[in-house]
Amino acid sequence: MLIILSLQGAQYIEMASGTETQVSKDSQLYKDYDHLFMKPFSTESIILMVEGNDVGTEAIMEAADRLEQQSLLVPGVTEVSSPASIIKQINYAVSGRSQVPDSDREIREIIEDYPEYFESLIIDNTHMLTVIQIEGSSTDQQKEDILNNIKIA
Repeated sequence: MLIILSLQGAQYIEMASGTETQVSKDSQLYKDYDHLFMKPFSTESIILMVEGNDVGTEAIMEAADRLEQQSLLVPGVTEVSSPASIIKQINYAVSGRSQVPDSDREIREIIEDYPEYFESLIIDNTHMLTVIQIEGSSTDQQKEDILNNIKIA
C-alpha cells in the first residue's frame, strides 16, 4: 500500500531550474536581476572551426590573428581565443616579439613545446578552433556584424 502511495505521489514531482522558478518574470526583482547582472556579465560564444591540410602554418596563424584583430573591433565582442593568440603570447615571452613567428618551423616548435596550451584549440593537424565571445546583451544586428566580419576575414 505504501509503495502504491509513493508511486502516486512521485508522478507529481517535476524538475525545474533557473531564476524563473524562484521569482516571477513580471516582478521588479527579476527585471533588476536581468538588467543589472545577466546582460552585462553573461556571454555567448561563436566557435569557428578551421579545416585545412595543415593548420600549424604561418599563413593559417596569420589569418587567425587577422580575424582576431578584426573581431575585437566589432562592438559586443569581449574576447577572442585562437591558437594564434597563444602563439603570440608564447613568442612574446620567449623572444620579446608579440607576433606570429615568420616560419612554419617556429610555429610547429611552439605547438610541440607547449601542447597543454593548444589541446583544446588544435584538434589535429587539419582542424583548429577559434572562440569568439560576445556580450550577452549584444543585439541581433551586432551578432550579424560579427558573423559578417568572420565571412570577410
